Amino acid sequence: MYSEFDFFTIKKENLKEKIIFPFQLFIFNPIHKKFSLILNGNRPLTKDVDTLIDFIIERGGMLAVLKKQRKTFLNAQAIHESEIPSLKQRELHELEKEQAMYTALKEIYVQKNGAFVFHQSMEQAVESDNFTQIIEYARVEILTFSVCHSPTTSFAIHLAKEYLTTDSLINRIVAISYFSAKNMNLTDQSTLADVIVASFLMHLGHTQISLKSSRISYLSLTDSEKKTYRKHTILANHLLKRGAIDISERCKKIIFDHHERSSGGGYPGEKINESIDPLALLVGAIAHIFEFSSGKINGNKQSLKSVIINIKNRNFIPGLEFDFGDKMIDIIVNIINTDTKQYKKSA
Repeated sequence: MYSEFDFFTIKKENLKEKIIFPFQLFIFNPIHKKFSLILNGNRPLTKDVDTLIDFIIERGGMLAVLKKQRKTFLNAQAIHESEIPSLKQRELHELEKEQAMYTALKEIYVQKNGAFVFHQSMEQAVESDNFTQIIEYARVEILTFSVCHSPTTSFAIHLAKEYLTTDSLINRIVAISYFSAKNMNLTDQSTLADVIVASFLMHLGHTQISLKSSRISYLSLTDSEKKTYRKHTILANHLLKRGAIDISERCKKIIFDHHERSSGGGYPGEKINESIDPLALLVGAIAHIFEFSSGKINGNKQSLKSVIINIKNRNFIPGLEFDFGDKMIDIIVNIINTDTKQYKKSA
């Protein structure tokens, strides 16, 4: 997804009456406030497209080229950069200055504390029941995300800055979901932002149900109370719509589906397998193991390592879920190495 910061605008005369260009042409529509591709590179500028460009420009629209194709545009059109006003160096926004500062701080953090190794840090956190370092480093990384990428990414930065500061249950879920997504080779900031924001907001619907239903262990609830509790994903979805919160559709889907399970035993839609977004399964699985460990499911606190071992061995314990799909179970089991020899070898 492109933002306005990914483009520079040009005048139609900059096309110099050529009909084929080695760069893509976009048009900014002032009504929809969006940039749309209007001509692919090395495709002829037809009369119909040319007429459409004139039509939109007459109504306040603008032609634009991706900044990453700047050199291609300048060389192809034999134009000096100084002839394109939109390519002049602009003053950085305060948020961009802040991002540059956090990028520099990250380098200092790494120099001071050494390279961050997730599995090693996770092993130490589980043994000490202290996730401060992992949460802190997640915050350090997230604050370097681009503020121009997408509304969801900007929201992820804001949430990390304001709330990812202490060792709490929700922050453990956010940080471990984030690093687990990275371990799945998901590096796109939009995707990671979806995981971060969904992890923060997945229990938004709890604000609409009784305190008892959200504070006592799930298995202690009556059947009626469980039925009410299971509505929290629907209520979260409703609040997001009513509040017109500008986050991606995928992020909303993760929040809505984080209690869905692979064989159809989840809620609210009883979805199965591929019909569930893998990131919803990921966030749901990470949330479940931490909540089970904390006693929120059956009222009995257990070490996270023992929870993961029980999932690995498919040991039936009331309230403990395994139904996340084989791939997700592998990810959960490998969050920490339960075998000492295996850990030393992988380290």
